[in-house]
Amino acid sequence: MKNWLSLGMVLWCFPAMAQLQFQSLQEVLRYADARAIGIQSADIGEQIASAEKNEAKSYLFPSASVSLGYNDNITLQPTLVPTQFLNPAAPEGTFEELTFGTKYLYSRGLQVQWDILNFQKLFAVKTADLALKESKITTEVNRYNVYNQLASTYYSVLLTQEATRIYEENLQITSSIFENVNEKYQKGIISEAERNQAEIQQLQSQRTLTQAKNNLNQLFIQLQSQLNTNESIIISDKPENFVLQDTTIQLTNPEVFLQEAAVKKYESVLKQTKALRLPSVSLVYQNNQNWATNDFMNFSDANKLPQQVFGAKVSLSGLLTPVTKQKIKQSEWQLQLQQTQLNNIKLVKQQEDQLLQLQLQQAADQLAKTKQILALQGQNDMHAENQYQGGIISLDQRLDKYDDLLTAQNNYLQSLADYTLAQYKIYIRQIDFQPK
Repeated sequence: MKNWLSLGMVLWCFPAMAQLQFQSLQEVLRYADARAIGIQSADIGEQIASAEKNEAKSYLFPSASVSLGYNDNITLQPTLVPTQFLNPAAPEGTFEELTFGTKYLYSRGLQVQWDILNFQKLFAVKTADLALKESKITTEVNRYNVYNQLASTYYSVLLTQEATRIYEENLQITSSIFENVNEKYQKGIISEAERNQAEIQQLQSQRTLTQAKNNLNQLFIQLQSQLNTNESIIISDKPENFVLQDTTIQLTNPEVFLQEAAVKKYESVLKQTKALRLPSVSLVYQNNQNWATNDFMNFSDANKLPQQVFGAKVSLSGLLTPVTKQKIKQSEWQLQLQQTQLNNIKLVKQQEDQLLQLQLQQAADQLAKTKQILALQGQNDMHAENQYQGGIISLDQRLDKYDDLLTAQNNYLQSLADYTLAQYKIYIRQIDFQPK
């Protein structure tokens, strides 16, 4: 009874680790939309760009500031005043020391300014709006890159699982050969060198299988990192389950959208810079009130000194500044650079799509041939095993046939990897990454 209680306490203290189970690449991508750090970071960047757009729009509205002030004139500075100012009969050239002002001065002010016509701020709003659109496209580009990284790791897992299955079969073959050889060695039928050769082949199979399992564990850890999770992952899928029915690519690469957005943004930046030459018109209103008194916080006998100002001003500072011309030139070169990059990226991405389709066609042909060769080599290996067991062929001949099987397996795995790589890249290119 105590043992059962102890076991129950252990299970309660250490609950079963959560697991993620995926049966297709689509499930992995859906999970990544909500968890992958690359996509989450881009979403946050989009919110920052939205706030910057709102900030730019706020500069089009009047700005107001309120101020409150208090001064304690501890010592009022005396002033020399001609005596004749107070007494016309006083001698000329004489002065009398007088003190002006009050000890306490309180103030309150309101200042309002409204740029009713400011072309630079108007274009700044347009630029901020284009920057927000660019940020949204950046989110989709990040999603596109994350999808490619995840697909690469996902199918590396599937291929490694397939390789592990093959290597387990190889271990069974080499173990069977070694058992047979060791039995003959014990009877003195074959030499120690032949026995060692069979054992070496078995150890190589064990090493290859162990390395594949270690690679598989590393790939699962990499997939956890890309999905931003520490839950264990189980993938019940096979490479042959994923077959593209349509291999055409008709959608524009999201990186082209991003560069087009950059061109539009820099066109707006150029207009914004040229707006430095245009005049700006502002309205200004000030309402200030001061209270002067010699008694602290006594406003009943204080002198109230109000002031109101309303004005309008026209500014042409950018027109007369030599640096404006240089800023415009910089913006023009930046726009030309972005346009050049756009032309290049359109050509590069178009050629990448063409290469993908060619690679898929070539990989499909190679895979079909290597799969057929592997099947034939598997049959030959079985015949060789039967011949070896019947004493028709020697151990060296048996192991040579097994090496032929290993070569066919490696060619098959490489062809399968090439075909899978081309498939998932085309599949991801067929996803619409244009921001909604």
